[in-house]
Amino acid sequence: MKKIGRHGVFWCLYILFTVGIYYVQEPNLGLHITYELASLPAKFLTVYATLYFILPQFLLKKKYGLAFLQFAILLIVGMFFLRLLVWATVYPIYFADLDTKLIPSNPTKLISPLLDLIIVSSIAVVIKLLRDREKQQLDHLNRAKSNIQNELQLLKSQLHPHFLFNTLNGLYAQILENPEKASNMVVQLSDLLRFILYEAKESLVSVKEDLECLGNYMALEQIRYGDRLDLKHTILGNTVNKKIAPLLLLPFIENSFKHGISKDYEKCWIRCEIELFDDILMLALENSKPSFFEEDRTENGIGLKNVKQRLEHLYPQKYDLTITESEDRFFVHLKIPLENK
Repeated sequence: MKKIGRHGVFWCLYILFTVGIYYVQEPNLGLHITYELASLPAKFLTVYATLYFILPQFLLKKKYGLAFLQFAILLIVGMFFLRLLVWATVYPIYFADLDTKLIPSNPTKLISPLLDLIIVSSIAVVIKLLRDREKQQLDHLNRAKSNIQNELQLLKSQLHPHFLFNTLNGLYAQILENPEKASNMVVQLSDLLRFILYEAKESLVSVKEDLECLGNYMALEQIRYGDRLDLKHTILGNTVNKKIAPLLLLPFIENSFKHGISKDYEKCWIRCEIELFDDILMLALENSKPSFFEEDRTENGIGLKNVKQRLEHLYPQKYDLTITESEDRFFVHLKIPLENK
């Protein structure tokens, strides 16, 4: 309804403007209003065919030759249609004493309706292009705002609170039993928090530092689960002089613990392999699935949704993500481009 209203306002303003222009030249208000109303169907045809066919199908696709040809044909059809409408309505009322033919013997009489169609179509196209540009800018701002919110939400939820509580409890136990191991845990936790709170604020970080963050996280979790967890973590390829958006991989690693391993009280396992090529990083992540597994759809769904939105924002149509599950395991395969320093 808003769109119909905007179009109605446009045509009312256009009629008022043209009637005012013609009235200055010839003060016959009824003639000019009748002419504009009679010619509206031809102008509707020309304007809307231009806006919704020629503009999107040819002009915006840079097919300028076809656009010009289509518009020229449309103008010729619209011009004769307008001439027919005026000849059937305006002339019998205001020029009944003139012997006027539908097709004038003087071709210059067709210039006026032709200019009318060109002017109104040009005005409509300019307005639409300006509105489309404004809409694109607004959509871009909304997407940017949404991406910022998603990234903030993602960063805030990177480390599950239970991870911190359990790590601190484990640290307390290690202080009593193995002070040297506890000291290493403090260093790992400190490095992990420093990276997340400070380094990850940058748009790109060193691949080496990002993978060290993953290593610290998994090392702390390994201490927590002890012999119950069989964890294998391998990195293949060169991490030097490569950059990546921070904390893209951590949600998947955390997810494998939070929604798989933590729910299994028997022997469980995780296999994490990261392979680096010149400008590509590939993550292959597998973990065991509890036989009594019940998916936490609310929390898990939001986390994965945020990750996918962030990937789409950072690497539109340049990444590949596959998440599958079978009866006894979960599998994640991620492929993303890297930046070289």
